[in-house]
Amino acid sequence: MMKKVFLLLALLTLVVSCSLDDDGRNVSYEFVPIAKYELPDSLVFGKNYEFPISYVSPTDCNAFYGFEYDRRDSTRLIFIVNQVLESENCLPTTDTVETTLNFEVLYNYTYVFKFFNGFDANDEPTYITEEVPVKRP
Repeated sequence: MMKKVFLLLALLTLVVSCSLDDDGRNVSYEFVPIAKYELPDSLVFGKNYEFPISYVSPTDCNAFYGFEYDRRDSTRLIFIVNQVLESENCLPTTDTVETTLNFEVLYNYTYVFKFFNGFDANDEPTYITEEVPVKRP
């Protein structure tokens, strides 16, 4: 699964780097750890939700690009993707960026959300896991 995610990011980087509108800026993409999120105690089948999610921007050259989302049965792996402007003038920051993940409840089972939390010492992804049951309307 992670190979698929990294392959997608590699392809995305390739498409951006091959742009005909080359303005001399190099851009890459990276996952950033999710610092905070809010989930309800339960979800209602058929309803749409907006989950507040925040992360700490590593540098002033990072900008929110979007979410990477992978589904495995009832499990949802959620990643924040940052666009990174390659520059020698990037400064570290501790700025918290807040965004919203739109989520539609399409199935009537308990969802397992796994929020990307960084990499461990073996360079394996780590996650914060939350289970949220679904109720009928």
